[in-house]
Amino acid sequence: MNAREPIERPAPLRAAVYQRVVDLVTTGELEPGRAVTEPELSRSLGVSRTPVREALLRLEAEGVLDSTPARGFTVRPLNPVEAAELYPILATLERLAVSTSPARVLDLTALRAIDAELLATSDPVQRWRLDTTFHDTIVSACPNASLRTMIHALRVRVSRYELAFMRDGTRESHAAPLHEQMLAAFDDADLAGAADLIGRNWEGSRAMVLDWLRSC
Repeated sequence: MNAREPIERPAPLRAAVYQRVVDLVTTGELEPGRAVTEPELSRSLGVSRTPVREALLRLEAEGVLDSTPARGFTVRPLNPVEAAELYPILATLERLAVSTSPARVLDLTALRAIDAELLATSDPVQRWRLDTTFHDTIVSACPNASLRTMIHALRVRVSRYELAFMRDGTRESHAAPLHEQMLAAFDDADLAGAADLIGRNWEGSRAMVLDWLRSC
């Protein structure tokens, strides 16, 4: 997908514009420290400034953008302190989502297919997208809509760190054996075990990303 392509009108425009700006930020097209202007985004997306401003204000509230009266919006820089704070929160929320989901609701065939694709690719952007899809598929089974919304907003912030880390060189995935164990736990309807594994997954990601940030 080209994040610079104009938005098509049939979708709810506000949601479509928000998602496109999220894509621009998380994939690094709008890199940390970059100024983000309503007119520029309106032109590139082919929409009016109103939904663009709504998207930017939402991302500011979610902690992805900063704004100042003189400069407008800027993408927040990556910060090891923020990363150290975000990962444990996301781990806790996803553990809660898994532990409160109905047993045997997940499409394990689809999850295994996603994980197989993840293991087969070395492209960092594709790895990030597939890993995100893997986790989103798991969280989608949670019946708590408020919890799903909180996880989505937090994942937008964490994704900036995940993708920047992955793009900085090919690394062995610490998540591969944990994904396999998660799938086995889901297959056994062991939600407590799966919840523990998803927490360990994020704890491992946190350690690797913090090591990388401190070495930059």
